Amino acid sequence: MIHVDALSAQVPAFCDVLRREHGFTIGQAEAHDSLRALDALGVTDRARVRAALRLVCCGKRSDVEAFDEAFERFFTQSPAGTAQSSYAPRHTRPGREDAPEAREEAAAVPDRPQPRDEDPAEGDGGRSAERRPTDEEREDTPPSLAALRARYSPLSARNEPPAIDRSRDAAMSVAAGRLIAAVRLGRSRRWKTISHGGRFDLRRTVRASLQTGGEAVTLHYRGHPLRNPRFALLIDGSRSVVEHTNAIVAFSRALVARSLRANAFFFSTELRDVTRELRDVAREPHTPDAGAPFGDLGAAWGGGTKIGASLAAFVDGHGARVLSPDTVVIVFSDGLDVGDAHVLVRAMREIERRSAGIVWLNPHAASPGFSPTARGMRAALPYITILTSANDARAFEHLAELIGRHPRIRGRA
Repeated sequence: MIHVDALSAQVPAFCDVLRREHGFTIGQAEAHDSLRALDALGVTDRARVRAALRLVCCGKRSDVEAFDEAFERFFTQSPAGTAQSSYAPRHTRPGREDAPEAREEAAAVPDRPQPRDEDPAEGDGGRSAERRPTDEEREDTPPSLAALRARYSPLSARNEPPAIDRSRDAAMSVAAGRLIAAVRLGRSRRWKTISHGGRFDLRRTVRASLQTGGEAVTLHYRGHPLRNPRFALLIDGSRSVVEHTNAIVAFSRALVARSLRANAFFFSTELRDVTRELRDVAREPHTPDAGAPFGDLGAAWGGGTKIGASLAAFVDGHGARVLSPDTVVIVFSDGLDVGDAHVLVRAMREIERRSAGIVWLNPHAASPGFSPTARGMRAALPYITILTSANDARAFEHLAELIGRHPRIRGRA
């Protein structure tokens, strides 16, 4: 039986087996697509899991037989005592057989064969049955397996906070300025002189007529001009999307530097307001690399993904201060969510009701054949105003035009 909670770690490992032992031309993209396929089809039985993985991993008919054999060997519980030369856990190494932490670590991984305890006086004289790789094999083995397991694990974890590449400052500042100029939501409370519309300003009109012999050649008006909008940026920092966050973090830094009405948040399994840190970076002298100014972000960066719980925390903790009819909410996420979908639906509904619109940036939206089939994307889709992708300064400039001419957001002016 395949354990549901372990699939997010086992599927990337299985793809790594297919690539290294059977010559399949697959990598991280196929591992990601496999998880998305399982998320779309559901994990109800063994046959469905096999069909979903076969659909993604097999590129030709000859791959099917090797795939079925590898699937049975990888996901089927072997009899006790069967040697697992390539995948023996670490606690089978000499000197670690009786370590309690090793036993606990092995028990925490379901559906993987457990090694048989051997008598040191029997067989190979106390040596473990594990095949020890040679130095040459260690050099040739790609280090992606551990990274893939960490990347797709749904559990909370911590990772290095993001660094900000200051070489993008100029281009991103231009893109942020265009976004602010393109979007005008809400009006100022103060009366100001405007070129047309609003209330007729008799006093200024009469005063101006003195320069033309008493003829009111130029009419003056007063009104409430449109003001800069508010922006709320919610950036997914989970392992499944962290490699795509460089551009959005740089753009967020530029936007909060250009507008005091912009706020930025990171989330993974928790939410963290990073607006102050981004503004502090903006005040520092320009350097090619500003490093990582965020310190320890805890569970807000590098862990699993609880989009619904994070957005709900945003609404409860910051909604009264940030959300308003002239707020554009920008969410950056791939939609892979391990939390409760109902929580995400309620949070998205509340954000959509209290804002001018929700722009969802999915890093995979620009890929050919993209379809928002991830569970989180399906739950959020009815409340999204614009679904697109942006991965460089030019894309963010295009995003400014897209938001500025959208009929719903423009209609709030």
